[in-house]
Amino acid sequence: MNQDTLKLVTAKIEKTLEQARVLKSEKADLEAIVVGLRENLSEKDKVIEELKVDRERLMAEIRSLQEALNERDEKLQESEDALLGTIETLNKELGIESSESLRGLFNMNEGNA
Repeated sequence: MNQDTLKLVTAKIEKTLEQARVLKSEKADLEAIVVGLRENLSEKDKVIEELKVDRERLMAEIRSLQEALNERDEKLQESEDALLGTIETLNKELGIESSESLRGLFNMNEGNA
């Protein structure tokens, strides 16, 4: 090999080594970014799981409250029926004509209670 060819090969080797160093540095930077992203995803997965647990807890509370409301409505209906029955009996005893207008007097849907 002559001197010029040797210099040319040496320059190409140095250029290749420099590119390798740059690529190695970029690789390290990308790996650091990937680690950060994985940590971020892991944190978000934890938050999502916590939200799912909270959602299930809230749904259970809503079901419980709905059941309590249903029970309350049933008891109110029983009370209304008993009260209307008593009023009807009193009306008969007093000789007062019964009125159908009392039905729905305690209707929760109309906001009368």
